[in-house]
Amino acid sequence: MSSFGLGVLLWSQSTDWEPFERAARRVDELGYDHLWTWDHLHAIFGEPQQPIFEGWATLGAWAKVTTRVRLGLLVGANTFRNPALVAKLATTLDHMSGGRAICGLGGAWFDYEHARHGIDFGRSPGQRLEWLDEAAAAVRTLLDGGSVTSPAGGRYAFDRLRHDPLPLQEHLPLMIGGSGERKTLRTIARYADMWNGMGTTDFLRHKDGGARAAL
Repeated sequence: MSSFGLGVLLWSQSTDWEPFERAARRVDELGYDHLWTWDHLHAIFGEPQQPIFEGWATLGAWAKVTTRVRLGLLVGANTFRNPALVAKLATTLDHMSGGRAICGLGGAWFDYEHARHGIDFGRSPGQRLEWLDEAAAAVRTLLDGGSVTSPAGGRYAFDRLRHDPLPLQEHLPLMIGGSGERKTLRTIARYADMWNGMGTTDFLRHKDGGARAAL
């Protein structure tokens, strides 16, 4: 998996837009390599009913007030959007930013926001990870200019789908979040350029080994 330098995650909860945008400008000015925000519809720290901004719209706004930093969601909730729409959003962001987009994708975990918005949360974490694997395959293919037709019995129903235009980047990076060894690390090994994992050095070293073993 490739190295992409040092980045900053800005919290999208409990903030007004002006300081949030100003912080993004500052991250760009300081020379960081990438800038991230969450993809949540309710606050994930403290009381959920705090103010929070939507992720993809945030990245689009940041694209117009920054000049060099790469932009992505850490990570995008696969349950929120059809993955073909995600590929289109990432491509649009890539053009808006002059080739600085990173496509973040994860299985999703916060049941509160799904219940309140009426979004299908699936029967189990395992099912959501199956959806993630299917989605990652579709997103990667579409970003690379391929055509997608969904297999029978899958979550999605793509029919000879192909996108125009393609991203400005020849290979727009795909960031996948999670660390489950039975499913997620296999998806990461198949499709990801970057991995979002959390834990101690020993924990991450073990998980990294699992992802590399699945290559």
